[in-house]
Amino acid sequence: MGAQHGSALCHRCDASDPRQHHNASFLTDFHSQEESTWWQSQSMAFGIQYPNSVNITLHLGKAYEITYVRLKFHTSRPESFAIYKRSRAEGPWVPFQFYSASCQKTYGKRPRQYLRPGEDEQVAFCSDEFSDISPLSGGNVAFSTLEGRPSAYNFDGSPALQEWVTVTDLLISLNRLNTFGDDIFKDPKVLQSYYYAISDFSVGGRCKCNGHASECAPDEAGQLVCVCQHHTAGTDCQRCQPFYQDRPWARGTAEAANECLPCNCSGRSEECFYDRELFRLSGHGGHCLNCRDNTAGPRCESCRQNYYRWEPQGACQPCHCHPAGSLQPQCDHSGTCVCKANVTGWKCERCKDGYHSLSEGGCRPCTCDPAGSVGTCDPNTGHCTCKERVEGHLCNRCQPGWFNLQPHNAIGCTSCFCYGHSSACRAADGYEETHILSDFSQGLEGWTATSPGTTDLPLRWAGREIFTEWDGEEPVDFLAPEKFLQNQRLSYGQLLSVLLGVENGTRTKTGVPLLQVQLLLEGEGMKITMSSSKSQPQHGKQAVTFRLHEAEEGVEPLLSAFSFQRLLSNLTALHLRVSPSPVRGRLSLSKVQLTSARPGPGTRAGWVEECTCPVGYTGQFCQSCAPGFKREIPFGGPFVSCVPCTCNQHGDCHPLTGHCRCLHNTEGPSCERCSPGFYGNPFQGRSDDCKPCPCPGRSPCTEVPSSGEVVCTHCPPGQRGKRCELCDDGFFGDPLGQRGPVHPCEPCQCHGNVDLNAVGNCDPVSGRCLRCLYNTMGDHCERCQPGFFGDALAPSPAGKCALCDCNPNGSDPRLEGCDPGTGQCHCLPHVTGRTCRQCQPGYYGLEPTVGCKSCECHPTGSRESGCHMLTGQCSCQPGVTGKKCDRCQHGFFGFSARGCRACNCSPLGSITPQCHENSTCLCHPGFVGYKCDRCQANFFLDPLSSRCQQCPACYGLVKDEADRLKARLQEMEEWLQKPGCDAHLGQSAMLGDAPRGDGLPSPQLLRGAWATLLVQMGQLAGALNTAQGRLTNASRASSCSHHGPPKTCILLSEIGALLQSAQQEMLHAADTLATTEILQEIPWQPTNWSRWALEAQALSKSHKNSMAQVQAVVGRALRASNTSSELLRILLEGNATRDTQGELEAGYEEIQRAQEELGAGMAEVAVEARRALTAVEQAHADLAERLLQVAALRQQVLPMEAGNLAQDLAVLEQAAAAQEPLAQQAVEASRALAAGLGLELQRIRGFEQLRGRAGSAHDMATTAVSRGKAVLSDAESLLASLEGMKKVLGHQKSQAALRMRMATVRDRVMVDAQKKIRQAGKTLGNSLSISITAQKTAREAEQVSEESAKRARAVLQESKQALKHASQLTTRANETQKELSWQEHMAEKLRGDLEEVQQVGSEVNEMAKTLQEAQGSLMSDIETLNNLLNSLGNLEQDTEVDAVLSAGRLQLEQLWLRLATPGPLASQLSQLQQEAARQQEKIQAFESDLAEIRADKQNLEDILRSLPESCSQ
Repeated sequence: MGAQHGSALCHRCDASDPRQHHNASFLTDFHSQEESTWWQSQSMAFGIQYPNSVNITLHLGKAYEITYVRLKFHTSRPESFAIYKRSRAEGPWVPFQFYSASCQKTYGKRPRQYLRPGEDEQVAFCSDEFSDISPLSGGNVAFSTLEGRPSAYNFDGSPALQEWVTVTDLLISLNRLNTFGDDIFKDPKVLQSYYYAISDFSVGGRCKCNGHASECAPDEAGQLVCVCQHHTAGTDCQRCQPFYQDRPWARGTAEAANECLPCNCSGRSEECFYDRELFRLSGHGGHCLNCRDNTAGPRCESCRQNYYRWEPQGACQPCHCHPAGSLQPQCDHSGTCVCKANVTGWKCERCKDGYHSLSEGGCRPCTCDPAGSVGTCDPNTGHCTCKERVEGHLCNRCQPGWFNLQPHNAIGCTSCFCYGHSSACRAADGYEETHILSDFSQGLEGWTATSPGTTDLPLRWAGREIFTEWDGEEPVDFLAPEKFLQNQRLSYGQLLSVLLGVENGTRTKTGVPLLQVQLLLEGEGMKITMSSSKSQPQHGKQAVTFRLHEAEEGVEPLLSAFSFQRLLSNLTALHLRVSPSPVRGRLSLSKVQLTSARPGPGTRAGWVEECTCPVGYTGQFCQSCAPGFKREIPFGGPFVSCVPCTCNQHGDCHPLTGHCRCLHNTEGPSCERCSPGFYGNPFQGRSDDCKPCPCPGRSPCTEVPSSGEVVCTHCPPGQRGKRCELCDDGFFGDPLGQRGPVHPCEPCQCHGNVDLNAVGNCDPVSGRCLRCLYNTMGDHCERCQPGFFGDALAPSPAGKCALCDCNPNGSDPRLEGCDPGTGQCHCLPHVTGRTCRQCQPGYYGLEPTVGCKSCECHPTGSRESGCHMLTGQCSCQPGVTGKKCDRCQHGFFGFSARGCRACNCSPLGSITPQCHENSTCLCHPGFVGYKCDRCQANFFLDPLSSRCQQCPACYGLVKDEADRLKARLQEMEEWLQKPGCDAHLGQSAMLGDAPRGDGLPSPQLLRGAWATLLVQMGQLAGALNTAQGRLTNASRASSCSHHGPPKTCILLSEIGALLQSAQQEMLHAADTLATTEILQEIPWQPTNWSRWALEAQALSKSHKNSMAQVQAVVGRALRASNTSSELLRILLEGNATRDTQGELEAGYEEIQRAQEELGAGMAEVAVEARRALTAVEQAHADLAERLLQVAALRQQVLPMEAGNLAQDLAVLEQAAAAQEPLAQQAVEASRALAAGLGLELQRIRGFEQLRGRAGSAHDMATTAVSRGKAVLSDAESLLASLEGMKKVLGHQKSQAALRMRMATVRDRVMVDAQKKIRQAGKTLGNSLSISITAQKTAREAEQVSEESAKRARAVLQESKQALKHASQLTTRANETQKELSWQEHMAEKLRGDLEEVQQVGSEVNEMAKTLQEAQGSLMSDIETLNNLLNSLGNLEQDTEVDAVLSAGRLQLEQLWLRLATPGPLASQLSQLQQEAARQQEKIQAFESDLAEIRADKQNLEDILRSLPESCSQ
């Protein structure tokens, strides 16, 4: 805020707007006095008053010499402020000047403005000159850096003052504001009017260049530096350049420039330093560094020590005189050094020939052994160059493992062989040189020849040579005889000489062509090939020499010295191989000689070794084991190691086998144990190690190591103890008579009834058995224990004593145990079994001390006398019940030995299933018959009530006539049943049992039953014909003749077969009934009454048999009919269900197609909704920021607009409250529909596929609900943004009112949204089995909503921070207009999203209602079919068949009619349309809400238009 030209209008600063800020750039800009610009701080309202300070820092970029600092304040000058400076970058801040009306109080300094001569001139003054509050604007402050300082007039001569004015950074610290005292009331308006404001900040000075530059310029890095002259350098020209050090650096003054002078280095250096002492002595202080060309001196004028040069101007060269060979390190002008004695060379760097080891004393003569060295000694070290196997400083000794140093030996020494047991040897004495020779003076001498791939070549002897014919194409091998083989180790390193040749008859005197000859050696599993060491002509032949040594050239494969000598120690083959050659003819061998050695006094053979054997070996070559040693491998050769004999000094061992020859009563491979009968420690190695055992019969013993006690280890059988004085376990006696007379140990006799592996089975003295097993007892375990029985002496444990195991409930408690022989327990009365565990037959209920009780089963009603052993239940005859089988079951009668017979009372006509003893049943009114199975005369059966109803009155006459005829028939029956003359008193006329109510009293009644059966058979045949006709119609409808559905056609064919079979059975039954003859009359003769009675009885039996046959046939037919009826029911049910299901599936396919279209639309809407959500969030953030900037206006400008906004928010609140009942009603309706749908869907079991499709639709609806939640989340973000705008509008009372109203609106909207989400979740959650997925989706949507709310709160927090730091009003009306237009566009998109969500909800409701109606209709149809099929399944052989089938046909026709019509679906569709209309009303309500939002937008635009023009600009 700032006042300009006395204007009463306050302005607002905004540091983020270039046109509305007052930042530090205005301190140094150019402006006119009329239109001044200024830097301005925050006001006192933000706490900038003392002790808080406001600092202004000016970075000069380099050091300057400052002369003045001028400040012009736009407001009144501060009461206290200070100026600080830095003399170098990153240095400390040093006080430069203080201005304060309270110097002592504020800065602790007294006011002063000058210094006396001699005082420290680098002290800051404190002045109250510019601390008054007037003028209120435009006051100046001028600070001169040199004013009041005595040395100011001799500035060049005052280093302290030069340092005082050196500045790199300036800091203006504004510490205390000047006020009129009205700030103590803390009035915000007053506090906002006090602040610091500076319009001009100017600094006067010059670049600090110490008088060596006239300007400053930026360097490569952009930093300002002095453009130095006078060969100076540095940012401030504060030093001389590196090569200009001939005099000290000095500051340039007006009197003298004080340039830096170059050093004089004779052109051999570009580096120097200022040497104060040199300058004092010579007047030139430049001392050169790093002189080139090996020169030295302050000016590089001479050579360095021990250097020389050929010419005065040339470069110096090092002398390089050898420090040991030269007398001094300095050479002459030619570089030649002065040498010591026996030293030579230009630099005295080497010894003369025959001398070595150049040192301070000169060189020494060489002393190398010529036999072991090669050439002369090393002239530097004196070391001799030794041959391969020679060592020592003088090469005068063989390496370890080698011997016989010889001048002619190329490697110097010969390897020690010693069979690999020693590496120490020397040349043996007493051996002379010998030769193994074949000169063929006596014939072939055992030589043979062969060629690869052929047999032996023929060799012939003639004139001191042997020969064979050779074509030169194949190699020829000459095989040496036995004298050249076997052990030829003494020929190692010696020569094999061969003389051979080829004669072809065309040889000229020019010489003999040389042949390629190789030596092949085999032995010890190795094979090598050697080339000749030397080959030359000799007297017309060719002399070839081989040296038997592994180091010779051409040896393949390479072997070590030991391996080569090992091969020679057992040489098995020696071949001389002549390679193919162009020369042909007679190949001859004239002489073969091998040098070797043998004991003798002749020419000494120095190549024979004498080994120094280690312990365990002996012999000249360590080829034998020493006494007391043996071969590690029995019968091993000389190469096998020797190991000590392990005989424990009780004898020696054989050197080859290693077997010990034991003495001193020892034995074993190593004499490691005493002989049997002796004891001791044979490992001590003394002759008396083993002593005789003190045991019977010299049996073996041992000595206990800890105590030294001797214990016998092999006592005689049955004895034990240290001296075998006791009988062993299982034996008894006294073998040594320690307790009386001697008694040999004998085995204990326990008859096998002890554990033979146990210890202490019997007493070792008396032999009494102590541990009898198998339940035995006695001194010898000879009898069973009490409570056990069996044979204690049986051989097998299974046959020995066994436990009596008497049952305590069935045994007599007065008698214990059982019979020891048989094991029979003492049983209670009527208890049997060995262990008394069961009752005798006819008894039950075993009880302790009592025994068993009698079953008392009824002799007539039970099948047997026995009963259940625990419950006492007898086994009853058929139809008999009771624990004792003493009465008939309910519904049975006639208690007899054959059981009871069933009453068979009709369930419709009888009052109870129980009949009288004459089998007659108790009938309901209107029913008659023995079984109450028919209506009485003048009554008929009502199908609806299943009761007999009385016929109309007209049937009474017929009934009376029938009763009269029946009375006459009764009289005739009584007359016929009167006994004849020859009948005995009390005998039945039928000579059988007494007549019963269910019998046939006369042939007329039997004839009536026969006619009734024929009628029933006809009715059943008609029912079968009807069923077969329906089956034909069903087959024709299923198109089975034209390849219809296979399963349906198979089922129809099976039903047809069953119907045909039932029809054949019925026809057979009808034939049987038709052919059955029933006598119309029974002959009656008074004198033959008995015969007639017998014939009548026979006829009765015949009729019974016929009835049984007819009944069986009818039963089979009835079962076949029932089977066909069941199959027909299944077929009808399947057809009806399939048709109903097809109709439902057709309707559902339409729903699914609509659902797929809805899903595609929802996918597009979801993409647009996500894009709109992102845009809305960004717009909300931008709108919140812009609105917060608008809210930064003065409180006095916007009270009216805030009131309008509060009214608008109240209107929004009322609209939201009006929407709440409608939303609640919609949710209630949806909940009711969903609840009904859930209850009905739980009853459906056969439509799993339809349920899955409904689940897919449910998922789509859940997705739509999630989208709705996202829209609600966006609404919450919008409310949060409005809340942020509300918080910065109006004064405190208006803000409080707005806050309360906005909180109310927000709470209601949030509660409503959460309530809707929960209700939608419950509604959809109860509809299908996959509600868990829907709830998870709802929770994810809630999380998205919470995240959106968090983002909105974060935007609100950022807006608050932006409001805190904002200081100017820069909001432009056109940007706000653009943002509000975009907000309106996004609101329209949100409305579109809400419409899509509502459309999805309505379609889900429609689908739910359709499913509900379809399910209700389906359940009704299924119930009808079940009733029909139940009635078909319960048919009996009566007159109800046609009635039931006709009723079923009518019900089926009604069912088809109901399925063919739309039914309740049309009404449900109309209800759905009404619900859609209600949803449309809700959409219109949402549109009204959007209209109110547009009104709010219009109000905001009015607010913007009412702002002052300066703010809009």
